[in-house]
Amino acid sequence: MSAVDTKLKIVQIITNMEHMGGAQIHVRDISNYLQTEGHSIHVVTGAGGNAHQLLETISIHRVHHLIRDLRPIDDVKAFLEVRKLLKILKPDLVATHSSKAGIVGRMAAKSLHIPVVFTAHGWSFTDGVSSSKKVFYRFVERIAGQFTSGIIAVSEYDRQLAIQQKVLPDWKIICIQNGVPELVEHKKASASTKNLNLVMVARFAHPKKQIDLLQSLCHLQHLDWTMHFVGDGPEMEKAKRFAKESGIADRVRFEGRLEDVTKILDIADIFLLISQYEGLPLSVLEAMRAGLPIIATNVGGVQEAVTTKNGILVPAGDLIELQKAIEKLIEHPELRIEMGKWGSEIFKERFTFQKMMNETVDYYKSIVGREDR
Repeated sequence: MSAVDTKLKIVQIITNMEHMGGAQIHVRDISNYLQTEGHSIHVVTGAGGNAHQLLETISIHRVHHLIRDLRPIDDVKAFLEVRKLLKILKPDLVATHSSKAGIVGRMAAKSLHIPVVFTAHGWSFTDGVSSSKKVFYRFVERIAGQFTSGIIAVSEYDRQLAIQQKVLPDWKIICIQNGVPELVEHKKASASTKNLNLVMVARFAHPKKQIDLLQSLCHLQHLDWTMHFVGDGPEMEKAKRFAKESGIADRVRFEGRLEDVTKILDIADIFLLISQYEGLPLSVLEAMRAGLPIIATNVGGVQEAVTTKNGILVPAGDLIELQKAIEKLIEHPELRIEMGKWGSEIFKERFTFQKMMNETVDYYKSIVGREDR
């Protein structure tokens, strides 16, 4: 690529686009944006999912052996398939996402001397992960770091964690905090303590801990609330059973997966995210954009978005503190309103999609320029 050519041919690689978590939404949104800005974008993903619906104008390439589970034979075949694709596509840059695609994609790109970036949407050796997994994934990432031109961490917490754990040197990793698109209108916070809607947006899977939230709500039945869970996943039925057995099923709504969460956030009064570990969750940023006060566990990069100004952070697994936080915000509408206003201002200043994309494009170009030299 010539020095004056500012348009890039970029291949984005992700293990799957089936379950729409933070990494999948990130790939969808940045790919669509880059394409509209005149860059040439190709997305490589495993079999299955609804990628064609999410990326209507972008070339999608299926690698059938690219799967989440560790299967050495399939992983070697996936490497060969990805490498063959990259030889044909000849991109200026490969951008990888999610653990398996991050390993396979980086090795394939480096074997062809193509600059390659890995976006860490949260490390698998973060606090809250079992010790055995931490050791394994830290070792894997140290090896993979040798095949990486640069890494984007979506939170400063994750950037510092990688440096502290000696996964790679500090010059090789940059923090570009997540961002979500701005909306023209924002909801108006309710000044009532009656008929309050609580919302949590997260897949029903480890480590989201929806049942921890339900356990706390069991002790708050004297207050007037309805809990809305947005998302699907393998642990949803378990949560439904718990709500029924605990006698609060009539106050809990399981909304399923929603492509657009703005409508549910518009009726919400309080947003909650009770994860055991996180990177920098998009759902929290969407709640800030909507002007909602937030209750979240103090894990990962959450504290970079949620402070005492716009929410309450509680220790992971501390159901007593979680219960107290919910009760406090339900009973103090003026506090909810003030926190919601602060959250909206913090979002506009630090977590917009445009800010994230400007920094991402600059970093992509800097990596390509460095490798060219």
